[in-house]
Amino acid sequence: MCSSSLFVGNELCSNPVVHLMHKQSTVPAAVLVVEDEPLVRLYVSDILGQSGFDVVAAATGEEALSRVAEGGVCAVVSDVAMPGDVNGFELARRVRAEFPDTGVVLLSGVLEPQTHLPMGVRFISKPVKASTLLRLVREVADPRVDLPEPRLAALP
Repeated sequence: MCSSSLFVGNELCSNPVVHLMHKQSTVPAAVLVVEDEPLVRLYVSDILGQSGFDVVAAATGEEALSRVAEGGVCAVVSDVAMPGDVNGFELARRVRAEFPDTGVVLLSGVLEPQTHLPMGVRFISKPVKASTLLRLVREVADPRVDLPEPRLAALP
């Protein structure tokens, strides 16, 4: 007698281990874009959105911390120089400490890291090349999420 049957919804799954192995994560592939300049925020959000990611936006580090705490964010893409008490470096440090599965990509056209970045944090200089941004987001994204398939069209 087999005792390894399981109901999933209204359906009887005779081998729950196989069923659970094939079940994909339900965590959304949402990327939080943190940028105080609206046009840059729109540009980065557009790159990610056209590549199949859900995009959430914030204008400050403080707002970003609140958004990440709400859940559903697999990665953060943030400017370094922002108004307020939480710049991009501090945001990256806190996100990695409080939400270790959420990776961070930092962008800056002015500031460069002066110290070692925490594990799960990448840095790129502006102007941002779309293909590089997407590659880095995929590298740091929460491994529990189903990321959108890479688009075949060439990105700048």
